[in-house]
Amino acid sequence: MQSLWFGMNCACRNLLNSARICNPEEMSMDGNYLLSKMTWPEVEEILKETDIALVPVGSTEQHGPALPVDNDAFIATEFTHRVAESIWEKQKVVVTPTISFGYSPHHMQFKGTITIRESTLANMIVDVCTSLEQHGFKRIILVNGHGGNSTAISNALHTMNNVVMAKIFSVNWWDLASDKIAEVATRPVFHACDMETSVAWFLGQRVLEDRRVDEAGRKIVEGFVEPDMLAPAPKASVAFMMKYVTESGVVGHSTKATKEKGKQIVEVVLERLQEFILKVARA
Repeated sequence: MQSLWFGMNCACRNLLNSARICNPEEMSMDGNYLLSKMTWPEVEEILKETDIALVPVGSTEQHGPALPVDNDAFIATEFTHRVAESIWEKQKVVVTPTISFGYSPHHMQFKGTITIRESTLANMIVDVCTSLEQHGFKRIILVNGHGGNSTAISNALHTMNNVVMAKIFSVNWWDLASDKIAEVATRPVFHACDMETSVAWFLGQRVLEDRRVDEAGRKIVEGFVEPDMLAPAPKASVAFMMKYVTESGVVGHSTKATKEKGKQIVEVVLERLQEFILKVARA
C-alpha cells in the first residue's frame, strides 16, 4: 500500500508525475485528511468541519505475473486519497486506513493470495462503521476495489440498516466509469486485464511490463457465464475457481494496457466520485 504521508514536497512531486486532477496549491497540507496520521484531538477538531469518512476496501490476491497482490487495495487507496485532495477546498473528508484483506477464496490456487471469510469481512466493515459513527461521522462511503467483496459489503449494509444511524454508502470504483471503460478498454474486462492494468499503471503501481500476458479466459457457459464484465449476453452466475478459467491469473489483455487509457478512466472515476461525495454531503 502506498501512503501519501511523505511531506509536501514528495506529495507535490507525485501529483505532478501522475497528472492528478488537483493542483499542489489546492492540496491539503501533508495529507491531513488521513485518519491514521491524526491525534485524537485532531480528529475531534476535524469533526467540527466534516462528518464524512471514506473507507477504502481492497484485497490481497494474485493479479497475474505483472501486477502485485496488493493491487485492489492499492487502487482503492489511491482513489480515496486523490479525491480527498481534489475536493478538500470544497468539502473536507477523512480517509480511514484501508481494509486490505478481502474475500478471495477463488484465487487461493495462486500463491500470495490471502483470503478472509465473507462473514469476517462483513463484521469488520460493521465494526469500522459503528466505531466511526460513535465518534461523530454521520456519512460513511465505502470505496471498494475488489468485486469479490460485494456480497460481504451488501451483508454489512443490511446488518447496519436501522441499527447504525449514520448514512453508509458503497461504491465500486469501476462502476463510476463503466461507459469510459467500455469505450477504451480491450475486452474481456475481468481481472488484471487491459483496464485494470492501465488504471493501476497510471496511478503509480509497480507493473512488470515484460511479464504482461493475454489470456481471454475460459467461457464456463457460453453466452451466459463468461468472464467479461462487458459481455452483452444474458447473465447467469456460478461459483468457480480462477484457476478453472485462467492459467496465468489474468483474464483479459494486459499487453494492451497503457498509462493513457488509465488516465482517461481515472479522470472519470475521480470526477464522478467527487460529484457523489458533494451530493452525499447535502443528503
